[in-house]
Amino acid sequence: MHFIVWANWLVLWLGLAVFPIQAAELWIGAATADITPDRPVPLTGNTSVRIGREIQSRLTASVLALESRDGEKVLDQAIMISCDLCVIRPGIQDGLRKHLAGRLPGFDMSKLFMAATHTHTAPVIAQDRYDERDYEDAMQPKEYVPWMYERMAAAVVRAWESRAAGAVAWGLGQAVAGHNRRVTYSDGTVKMYGDMKDPKFRHIEGYEDHAVQVLCFYDPQRRLKAAALSLATTAQAEGGIKVSADFWAEARRLIRERHGADVCVLGFCAAAGDQTPRLQVHRKAEQRMCELRGLTYGQEIGRRVAGAFEDVADVIAKDIRADVPFAHRVRPIELPARIVTADEHAVAKKVCEEIDGRKTRKKTDHWTRDFYGLVAERYLAQQKGERKTYAMEMHVLRLGDVAIATNPFELFVDYGVQIEARSPAVQTFLIQLASSGREPAYYLPTPRAVAGGTLDGNPFTNYSATIMSNMVGPEGGQVLVDRTVETICELWEK
Repeated sequence: MHFIVWANWLVLWLGLAVFPIQAAELWIGAATADITPDRPVPLTGNTSVRIGREIQSRLTASVLALESRDGEKVLDQAIMISCDLCVIRPGIQDGLRKHLAGRLPGFDMSKLFMAATHTHTAPVIAQDRYDERDYEDAMQPKEYVPWMYERMAAAVVRAWESRAAGAVAWGLGQAVAGHNRRVTYSDGTVKMYGDMKDPKFRHIEGYEDHAVQVLCFYDPQRRLKAAALSLATTAQAEGGIKVSADFWAEARRLIRERHGADVCVLGFCAAAGDQTPRLQVHRKAEQRMCELRGLTYGQEIGRRVAGAFEDVADVIAKDIRADVPFAHRVRPIELPARIVTADEHAVAKKVCEEIDGRKTRKKTDHWTRDFYGLVAERYLAQQKGERKTYAMEMHVLRLGDVAIATNPFELFVDYGVQIEARSPAVQTFLIQLASSGREPAYYLPTPRAVAGGTLDGNPFTNYSATIMSNMVGPEGGQVLVDRTVETICELWEK
């Protein structure tokens, strides 16, 4: 009898236990694609169309292919793509997966993900983002996207086919690259990039994270093959009307200058919905220092990022590992949506009616109408019991002592800090603006950010934390944190 009871408990334990992920041989492949358009192109990241006719720096899609093996047996795999794009619009990742169909034998296509650096000087990739009448002679998104797919897919195939036994090392550096961009006033209101000369200015809203997470990948001779970096800032140091990868162009150039022209450098944006490279304080002093160095501000940020990488790379070269635990989980998640109130719907409806009633359109009308129209549409759907959740795809990986976790949002840094603090990993490498949901993701703000203002008809008032740019609110943000931490913990269970 005692034996039967013991046996039943053993069966139950075996069914519930999560077995440790064993160290395995790591195979690595890497490649890059130039996705700079060969014609003038409309640039995204603004309220109206800008036509990019000159190239300040080349746009890159950097591809890293990973596979763990026990002899001939494949244990897990991943393909990570860092793209010099503003965001990954709905349908773009699925489109690339379809474009690659049949070209990656043995690879599970669900384990490929794309992430954007959030440069605001990259091509528009959603055909209806702006009014087509403003595209002039430029290459339209319906032309650019297939063109981009082919170049990106070729790099993915090269990375996958070139994978070979290699090694990895990881470390943590620091670089002052991101700053909180939300300015708080005495009445409790908040503005992105607000006027700090206003006597009512009181403080910058929140935390700044200067950590640079570093992963280095080596060939069998311990030569650097690829490097992945994640830091909490978007690629918005420069802007303008020239096609540009922003500060990542300079960071890659400096890393390759030391380690070789063929090194694949993947730049990722950690949780940074309220962050920017643009200083809110010390602007004039910073500008003077750049002038004395003979650098643009984008080059200065790139110099800092590359410097942090070099500092880390030299140290972690003492601890390069060929056999490490590697696992990749893909989780579909439904987050509670931010619910549109009756007052917010009234504001959105009024703005849309004003735009629709104009005889002469403004260049910003298409953008404004799109955002406010979506608010009105969501309200009507929610009144019917629809669109009360937001569907997204999350990737969580374990690579040695490092956890990697993705989300599609411009995720406020406080959520990233929560995830990192609760993670059992030695390092937690976060990637925002990755994959996408069925709908745009936009910003995911904190409770204090939402308290800083409401929808009032001015699209620039607290725009990162109003219903206009939030598909998911603080309630959903907390669910995202919890689900991310739970999945990371699964990969560290004994």
